[in-house]
Amino acid sequence: MDYIKEIRETGVHGAYDVIVVGGGVAGVAAGLAAARNGSKVLLVEKTTVLGGLATAGHVVWYLPLCDGMGRKVFGGIPEELLYASIKYGYNDLPGKWRGGPLEADGGERYKTVFNASAFVIALDELVKEAGIDLLLDTVFCDVVMEDGRCTTIIVENKSGRQAYRCKAVVDASGDADVLYRSGADCIEQDNHITYWAYYQSNNDSSSIAPNYVKMLIMGNFRGSDLPPGLPKYRGTNVRDVTNFLTRGREMALARIKEDPNLSFSSFPSQAQFRTTRRLKGNHTLRTADAGRQFTDSIGCTGIWNIAGPVYEIPLGSLCTAKIKNIFAAGRIISAANGQGWEIIRPIPACVMTGQAAGSAASIFARSNSLAIEELQTILKKDGAMLSMNEKMVKQSELWLEDWRKDKDEWFKDRD
Repeated sequence: MDYIKEIRETGVHGAYDVIVVGGGVAGVAAGLAAARNGSKVLLVEKTTVLGGLATAGHVVWYLPLCDGMGRKVFGGIPEELLYASIKYGYNDLPGKWRGGPLEADGGERYKTVFNASAFVIALDELVKEAGIDLLLDTVFCDVVMEDGRCTTIIVENKSGRQAYRCKAVVDASGDADVLYRSGADCIEQDNHITYWAYYQSNNDSSSIAPNYVKMLIMGNFRGSDLPPGLPKYRGTNVRDVTNFLTRGREMALARIKEDPNLSFSSFPSQAQFRTTRRLKGNHTLRTADAGRQFTDSIGCTGIWNIAGPVYEIPLGSLCTAKIKNIFAAGRIISAANGQGWEIIRPIPACVMTGQAAGSAASIFARSNSLAIEELQTILKKDGAMLSMNEKMVKQSELWLEDWRKDKDEWFKDRD
């Protein structure tokens, strides 16, 4: 490969306590947590809307805040954003869960479908109310590191290349871009294509939304419905990203051509990779961690499509000893291939880790260190549910026993 050498001076356009890179639901949660705990916050988002895959990516299912056994496992900002997602649009939230009780009888889970555009508006409001400085249509480019710390973030937008000083950073990029550029150890994973788009039907009144708008989901989910010969893609390679997007639209066109009653409504404006690059942190979350209690827990999560198992997420999955002041949020936290990344990629878990990362960054920016006791005190104050009760531990242990007998391929850890 041929190279050119660039020499440039980049102007410093501001200084912040905390910079959050990525305005998906994890990044918004991180920004809110940091700002509400007294930090001056800059939130940088590469697209034109907040919400990431939940909005620009058309992934409009706010997956469960419960364990499938009638017990809530998320509080704080994950619950707040669920209600923000339905504030200005439709929903199918079960009545028994409205208001967020700790327990609810029956098999319905604490989840909802939402309108992506309505969620964007609600997120705009929350970010503005929190006093967060927002830069949209702004691409993260690089970092300046000093003594194992990120001191400056470099971005580029219509105003050119800009530098922003910081005391702490949350990487909510979805691809571990900041951590990778900072020298952290990372893991990459291939993806089968999964493509979500909206379409309209002229003769079908069953829909997830009014006006006969329906979701068209194509591609691969756990080995299903994948056209033969379709390659895997990496979200860290520009050619793969481009091919993923164009191939998805080709699949949508083929589907529409099959039925003259269907017509296009809306395509995603963001590549819908399930997972790309993520941190290899101080602790890698694994299948066998179900029911395990951590002294440095920053929140809990269930499994969106399985009733029973609950996981505590340790702070060690959000950071690495190699870098002192960058905290991971969302699907990029440290988790093993297989069950590990499957449980941390849905919206509630991304928001929960975002709240924890933003709170941790705020503490670090203020005191130049991070004590887990202080972080847990702040998270509890802000509504987070940090630990499992005895019933959750027991049901998780029983699930693990069954899993060890079955050895379901989907739940095998593949580092």
